[in-house]
Amino acid sequence: MESFQSDRAPLPRNMIENSMFEEEPDVVDLAKDPRIHPLESDEIEYEPRSSRLLVRGLGEHDLDEDEEDYESSARLLGMSFMNRSSSLRNSASSYGRSSDGSCALPSVRTLCLGAFVMGIIVSVVMVIYFLPKCTFAKGGCHKENQTMEQVYPIATDGRVFPWAGVRLPSSVTPLHYELVLHPNLITMNFSGFVQMTITVNQDTNKIVLHSSGLKIEGAAITLAARNHLVQVLEYPTHNQIAVLVPETLVKGQNCVLMINYTASLSDSYSGFYKSSYKTKTGETRWLAATQFEPVAARTAFPCFDEPDFKATFLIKINREKHHKALSNMPKNVSTPIENGLVQDEFCVSVKMSTYLVAFIVGELQNISKDANGTLVSVYAVPEKQDQIQYALEATVKLLEFYEKYFKINYPLQKLDLVAVPDFQAGAMENWGLITFTETTLLYDNETSSLLDKQIVTIVIAHELAHQWFGNLVTMKWWNDLWLNEGFATFMEYTSIAKTFPDLQADDKFLYTRLKAMAKDSLNSSHPISAKVETSEQVEEMFDSISYEKGASLLLMLKTLLSEDVFQKGTIDYLKTYSYGNTKSDDLWESMNKIKDKKLDVKELMKTWTHQKGCPLVTVTNKGKQIQLRQERYLRSFSSGSSTSDTSYLWQIPLDYMNSSCSSCKNIFILRNKTGKEFFSLCKSHTELCIQLRDGYLWLTY
Repeated sequence: MESFQSDRAPLPRNMIENSMFEEEPDVVDLAKDPRIHPLESDEIEYEPRSSRLLVRGLGEHDLDEDEEDYESSARLLGMSFMNRSSSLRNSASSYGRSSDGSCALPSVRTLCLGAFVMGIIVSVVMVIYFLPKCTFAKGGCHKENQTMEQVYPIATDGRVFPWAGVRLPSSVTPLHYELVLHPNLITMNFSGFVQMTITVNQDTNKIVLHSSGLKIEGAAITLAARNHLVQVLEYPTHNQIAVLVPETLVKGQNCVLMINYTASLSDSYSGFYKSSYKTKTGETRWLAATQFEPVAARTAFPCFDEPDFKATFLIKINREKHHKALSNMPKNVSTPIENGLVQDEFCVSVKMSTYLVAFIVGELQNISKDANGTLVSVYAVPEKQDQIQYALEATVKLLEFYEKYFKINYPLQKLDLVAVPDFQAGAMENWGLITFTETTLLYDNETSSLLDKQIVTIVIAHELAHQWFGNLVTMKWWNDLWLNEGFATFMEYTSIAKTFPDLQADDKFLYTRLKAMAKDSLNSSHPISAKVETSEQVEEMFDSISYEKGASLLLMLKTLLSEDVFQKGTIDYLKTYSYGNTKSDDLWESMNKIKDKKLDVKELMKTWTHQKGCPLVTVTNKGKQIQLRQERYLRSFSSGSSTSDTSYLWQIPLDYMNSSCSSCKNIFILRNKTGKEFFSLCKSHTELCIQLRDGYLWLTY
């Protein structure tokens, strides 16, 4: 901020004199009257002891201006009294003089009194000068080594909520859920009961977990074979509840938490929601389906709704007799219960994240086929059962390809694919119960086009790849979402190129890569591995950068390492971290185990995953040498295309060939910005070509 310079013109003399008799404006001391402008703690500035004291909220410059005003006032007063009688001036001028004209000396008493007063003034000024400004603040000074008191939010009942973080604490971990649900497709409500087996990692007196839009009817906890009713605090801002336990939970201890609740089926396409369709006679039918990714499982049952909190699930659905219930695992038993309902109990699931849990209740019909010991079924509403045959055939064929490629059998006993009438996403990879919008699963041999077949096949291939990448091995947190979506996108094109070559997946992949590069050349792009915390930030990660750029980088890495090395590294990654959670570095370490030790995959790929943008490589011919220069390519809609920001630096794999061996594959990695990377041409080489094969960059000569 620039300092203020006064540009006011001097006032006329008569105005100056008249202004002396005007009433002075009221001066408000903000420090003494907090009602006018209450001071918050973060508005108080702290300065070191050597700081000058600033009075009444004024800065140093304000004091200087005040001092100048006082001096000006003194001069004005002098001018206003110039017309007084000369006798007064003469009497004033003769004060302190003796009769002979010499100055009279003050008495000893006067000198001592003056020195004493001056000493007091100097002492007060020194104390004020050297004391820190915060001494006079209401809150006082904060000591450097003093621990700040934790500020906790307020629960819905007015009490203090005992956790302030957006992420859940790691003091406890869920091991197993037993979930009982009854969706009522007449009232459009549902009731639920969840029983969680929890292990304690750190001593604690609370259990914090997620819940959103659920009415908690009651909760209890089992400790040492005794049930205790517990209080539940709610903090909707973070979609969290806190269970206050009656005694401290000790590290290594297991306990069982039970919660009863009710809620309404969602009107949106997220959480546990209602969906409708019309029969051939025009009658409206309803079904209930789920869409939990990324953070909506908490709207269907209280849970630890983060991908790193994996657990097993036993799910029971209470339904009407004419409805069919589906979940992740095969049905174990159906039992008639009260009020004419039937309870379907499903087998205990494998260890998985909450966002992969799924259940559907409604009138559905299916066709099935066995694929290497896995029962594959495709479901649709009764009126569209004749459009699910192609999806079944494509699923069986692609499932066999993935099992061979990954050398890991599909982990579950069954695989259901369901066309949901109302579905916002293209599809969702729920483990064992994949849900689709009808346009991405149904194919009519009479009316559908070749493009429809391509779309259906690509979406099925993508979701099947997730059964390994995302379900079997899951990212630790949503900042590495690309590990799920980028790999699934890469594998969808890889699998279709091998199993359905007539669908021309390679051309589609090229278009996908160019589209990703175009979006990544905008300043609004983001790194594919970016820091996220809130639910809103997590939602924003589901974009073309995570999907399409992630797939493009994996293709580039496969070309660099060779297809065989890349496949072996992928298999090692899946087998090492099965049923666990990973981060990007874990994938690179698996690749490093397999490939040539001269190349550090982790260091190379960090330059692509931790910074946004797409590089532009400029090739310049300087006699017998080729100079390469890299910089970020930045598109600007206002002025065409441009390059910008020299701070970006990638390790860029480049293919090149020369005239002596046009079929030889040569890989060169451009690591520096410019002026240091050259190809020296041998005299026998008359031509050298740098290729763009499978690279994620723009190239110009």
